[in-house]
Amino acid sequence: MGINIIQFAVGTVLLYYGADFLVMGSKAVASKFKIPPIVVGITLVAFGTSLPELIVSIIAILKGEPGIVVGNIVGSNIANIGLVLGLTAVMTPIIFSYKKISFDLYFLIFITFLPLLFIYLGDLVFWQGLLFLLLLGGYCWYLIVKDYDFDEDSHSKILHGSFPIVFRIISGIVGLGIGAHFFVLGAKGIAIALGVSSLVIGMSIVALGTSLPELAASITAAKHGETGFVIGNILGSNIMNIVAVLGITMVIHPISVEFSDVFIQGLFLIILTLGLFLLLKYKGGISRVSAGVLILFYILFLYFNFQQGFGFEL
Repeated sequence: MGINIIQFAVGTVLLYYGADFLVMGSKAVASKFKIPPIVVGITLVAFGTSLPELIVSIIAILKGEPGIVVGNIVGSNIANIGLVLGLTAVMTPIIFSYKKISFDLYFLIFITFLPLLFIYLGDLVFWQGLLFLLLLGGYCWYLIVKDYDFDEDSHSKILHGSFPIVFRIISGIVGLGIGAHFFVLGAKGIAIALGVSSLVIGMSIVALGTSLPELAASITAAKHGETGFVIGNILGSNIMNIVAVLGITMVIHPISVEFSDVFIQGLFLIILTLGLFLLLKYKGGISRVSAGVLILFYILFLYFNFQQGFGFEL
């Protein structure tokens, strides 16, 4: 299993730095066009930080590992809210206007339920992937026509680095591609060696690894007081993981997963998503106490996931 751990570690590092380079390049491009931080977070940065999930999912489905695909997406979305947003809000409590993102939150809730419904009805197939991509197109159109205020000073604070923009973007894409290859090989080997399913590994180790870019981007933004960027990154990444990552993967190849295998994990995701909605709507943000609850919920998810994976009884 030693070589698998090395492959997994190398893949994680390449995914992390590849996404970081791509995100910083994307933010620099967005700054030139004076795109507001919340839009940058929901679109360019969210897409950039979701590229590890996309590349890992495509490679996994081509290698015949549908469990890693579904586990990666469900686990990553859980990690984004419970771990990434939780840790970020512990460092810097998040205050943000619900009215600015009300549609985005309702859209996220809708598309969180949708794939679970499709899994309950049977395999995830081509036409469902097309539906997700159409939803993605409609959502992007909404973001384009929606009117946001641009805060040039706050936006410029999160731009740094001396590498040329093009170099950052190209290096990021290359790093993500190579990193995803080693990441999947390592994760699959670890799953076989430990005797657990690829679904469990996908929801835990793989999901945590592919959520590293979101964690890095959110903590960096929080240090600069960019709460809009943090919220946009989490919402956008979770939306992209479902409609873009899962949608593209389904178009490439059908995905077969038993509903009973993902029901409890899907329930965790629904509770966290609804919890995020309630916190932003009725509390106007996420306090350190609320952040601690999110983190504890994520730890509970990991505990249950591995208990189930190793066949222990709760």
